[in-house]
This record gives sequence, structure tokens and C-alpha cells, in this order.
Amino acid sequence: MKAWTFARYGGPEVLEWSDLPDPVPGKGEIVTRVVAAALNPLDWKLRAGQYKVMTAGRLPRGVGYDYAGVVEAVGEGVTRLKPGDAVAGIVNPVDSRNAAMAERVCATEALATVKPAALSFPDAASLPGAGITAVQALREAGLAAGQRVLVVGAAGGVGSFAVQWAKIAGAHVTAVASAGGQAFLAGLSPDRAIDYSVTDWKALPERFDIVFDASGTTTFPQCRRLLAPGGAFVHSLPGAALYCWSWWMKLTAKERVMPVMERPNLADLQALVDMATDGRLKSVVTRVGRPEEVPDLQREMALGHNRGKIVVRFAPDP
Repeated sequence: MKAWTFARYGGPEVLEWSDLPDPVPGKGEIVTRVVAAALNPLDWKLRAGQYKVMTAGRLPRGVGYDYAGVVEAVGEGVTRLKPGDAVAGIVNPVDSRNAAMAERVCATEALATVKPAALSFPDAASLPGAGITAVQALREAGLAAGQRVLVVGAAGGVGSFAVQWAKIAGAHVTAVASAGGQAFLAGLSPDRAIDYSVTDWKALPERFDIVFDASGTTTFPQCRRLLAPGGAFVHSLPGAALYCWSWWMKLTAKERVMPVMERPNLADLQALVDMATDGRLKSVVTRVGRPEEVPDLQREMALGHNRGKIVVRFAPDP
């Protein structure tokens, strides 16, 4: 089979469209013929070597971790899924050399679920990484009906799911995005949309119960004044400084600083699939690319300002 891999850290030029043996499922695993796989910022960050500590000794490795496709084989102990099932799933992006930007992917059954016929393969592939991150971040921040929520980077993958999830929960949502993201953002129906090139959102007079930086572009000191008493600042791409702020705020204040990194989780994935199938979650797929475009798509994503989710189609619908 063919798969995108890299054997050294660097720019998109280190990616290789490699010939690999067809995977064989182990205990608790499924092999899926990939129909669609989604890009995430973590893909290019891993390739660039930003998480060398967590991926040490795991080169060469594959690319991508969100997928949708059709099960071809199952390993010992697999009970929920069978060959022929259409599925959506996620590969642990840190622990595994195996990855989803490939013609076939070997993954654990524990992180895959049946894809309903009403949900397209590209939309199903868009859900796991960004959707689970948004759900877990808002849950840990204590999202509840009636709260005021500010989402920064609202037109990106995580941000677009966060806007919808907060609205479904009954929150009042203010969404911040670039001028180019405003049309896309309007389709998600936030209560207020802000073009950051026109309005300095950091100087807004109101206070928010949750400030969620889904873009990874701000710091806590920049956003602290926006928090209501007891409010939470949530950041989905945390660094060491944010963990220090989190510790300090626990000791000194009622406001919370919450570094959040996605934890692949079947229950959250299933909730996203169910809500996308019945129409409560709108599609955030804005582009469907071809396998040969992966290096260029990663390059574009690293520049920022992408809207929604970019998905790569590896096979036609069965």
C-alpha cells in the first residue's frame, strides 16, 4: 500500500509517498481501507519536530490521525466491528508510527465507531481530532447554558466545532476570526462575530465565563481581563508558560487557566458522530484534496488562516 511518511524532522519536503506492506491487525485492532482522512495542525507540528520529546525513537512514522473508511480485516478480540462496516476513527497521534494519510490504516477498535450512511466519509473524517478537542476543552471549562463564551480562532477546525458545541449547550457565543473567515463563520450562527482586523477583541468591555483560544495565538495575560469572576481561560495548544499560569492561578485566584490537549475518546467521538448525523452539528469541511496534495496542504495549514477542516480523499465512496 501507499502512505505518507517522514523519516526525519523538517518542512513538507521531508514527506514521502512510501510503499509499505499491507497492515495486519493485531489483538483488538482493525484494518480499514481509508476513504477520507483529515488534516490537523498537529500533523505538521509533529513533522517539524515540535514534539520530539513525545515522539523520540518513533521515526520513520506516518502522517495524520483522523480517518473514515471501510473495515477490511479485524484482529483477535474485535467484537463491535466487522469487515464491510463503514467507520470513523482516530489513531493516537503520539504513540503510533502508523497513521491515517494512507490507503489503509491499522487502528484500535476502541477508537472507532460505525459511520451512519447519512454521514459522508469526508464529514466523518473531519470529526475526531478537532471535534474531540473542542468538546473536551469546553467540558473541562464547565460549559453550561446561559454562559458567555468567547472563541478565538473560531473559523478554524477546533474553533468551528467549539462555536457549535457551545451554542448547542445554550451558551451565548462571541466568535473571533479573520476577515476571510467571516462568511464561513456566519454559517455556524454565533451570537456575535468579530473580525479581528476591524475590532480589537482583547479590549472588549464585556466579561466572559469561558475564553477559549482555539487558535493557539494568545497568552493568558492578554486575555485575563476578559474573564468574569471564576471564569476559565482555555488553550488547546499549550506551552510551558501556560502550565505555570495554571498552577499559579490555582493558588492565588478564582479564575482558572486550563491547558487542554486532546485525549482520544470513543464516547466523545460517538457523540460527535450522532450529532453530525442528525444535523445538530453542521459540516465544517471546506476543502477535499487529493493524496498528492498533502505536502502543499500542510504548508498552507502552517501559514494559518485556514477555515474549517481540510480532508484528503484516498478512495471513492464504496
